[in-house]
Amino acid sequence: MLTVLKAIRSIAGNAGGRRAVAFCQDKRAVAAVEFAMIVSVLLMVLLGLADVVPSWLVYTNVGSAASTAADVAAEFSEMRTSDMVNVFSAAANVMAPFSSTNQSLRITNVFSNGNGSAMVYWSCATGSLSAYSALSTVTSTPTGSPTNWFIWVNNSYGGGYQRNGTNTSYIVAEASFTYTAPAQFVLRSPITMSAVSYYLPRSSSYVGFPWDGVATDSPTLPTSATTSSSIALSNGASCNYAH
Repeated sequence: MLTVLKAIRSIAGNAGGRRAVAFCQDKRAVAAVEFAMIVSVLLMVLLGLADVVPSWLVYTNVGSAASTAADVAAEFSEMRTSDMVNVFSAAANVMAPFSSTNQSLRITNVFSNGNGSAMVYWSCATGSLSAYSALSTVTSTPTGSPTNWFIWVNNSYGGGYQRNGTNTSYIVAEASFTYTAPAQFVLRSPITMSAVSYYLPRSSSYVGFPWDGVATDSPTLPTSATTSSSIALSNGASCNYAH
């Protein structure tokens, strides 16, 4: 290096040589390059976190939304249309601060007819999900698991299984959310996350819907229903129910 610098001095003269030596000894450029390399790596990490961290929050919130909807619906013995709207609102609040416009939710009451079959008593849905047809036979739960755990209960004293009683039921809530990453650096396309939750009614064996609020005017028993109707709720949800 010294030989090179001496050569530069001899060629460029005294003043030019000093400038050349100063340029070669200047370490500010090295620091700038190192800083640029570190910043680029940090920027990639930050962009990745901007995509991944919210997606994890959405994933956990979708499960909580499904659980909340099923839990709140299971509190009722009879539901008015306004009660059903409140159930959907509770699920949307759980998804905050993420927009509810990207959320879909379906809540269904499945009952046993006492003959080894499960059927839809009522079903309400918003977003991309559609309500199940009332009085349709349920052969499997939305996750693909058989409904035998509900239709056939373990009779340990009788040495086997027996059919569940008529009009016993469970609530199933299915939630989904389409997440679009803000930076789209790691997650470049929208991702739909979903969750399913099951609850047994706590106030009665089934949840009557829709109820008009009159104490002496209860909804039809599930096993006594012979036809189905549809109704639209104030929040845009569509419902099918047996009566």
